[in-house]
Amino acid sequence: MGKTLIALSLIVACAVVHAGCKRETAPTLPPSAAPPDPAIAEAAALAALPIHVDQPLGSDLQLVGLSVEARPDHRSWVVTLHSKVLRKQNPRAQLWLHAYPKGSHEYFIVDLISTSPPADAGRVVTDGFLLKKAGAFDMYAGVMGADGSYGPAFGLGWVGVGDPDTKAYHEAYRFLQEANDARAAAMLEQARRDYPNAKLP
Repeated sequence: MGKTLIALSLIVACAVVHAGCKRETAPTLPPSAAPPDPAIAEAAALAALPIHVDQPLGSDLQLVGLSVEARPDHRSWVVTLHSKVLRKQNPRAQLWLHAYPKGSHEYFIVDLISTSPPADAGRVVTDGFLLKKAGAFDMYAGVMGADGSYGPAFGLGWVGVGDPDTKAYHEAYRFLQEANDARAAAMLEQARRDYPNAKLP
């Protein structure tokens, strides 16, 4: 009888412990492990942009800045437009980008190669364009019409790109120092990031 009572006591104790385990809640994550707020991350990314622009792009977007990044071949660059959404459109209208080389009245089309999905008002969207020529370029952007026509052009100012090991880079940099010193500084910052071993001005 004593052995039976001991066995029953052990079974009851195990059942109580097991039931208690089931009632335990998962540990909560510390505040530092919570996912970051996308709006805060966007604001930080915009603050870090080397070129800030406050320019409308039609009625749905407000351009807030530009960034430039060398591609792995170091002979082409991606110019990315960062825009705040004023009114959500799904699908988004396509943007276009034209570049005027210094000293020229003829522009060329910079091809669109990436675009972020539609976003709610107040959020930031990006559009990337592939620039295949080195130099200093006066750039204009706009919104493509539904019929494929170009809408009004909005001036973005000068953008300089190039491989610092080439003459074209230094010519473009010197030109920007005279035309727009802030854009020359942005060109130098981009080169320091993308060509860390290059000899820079």
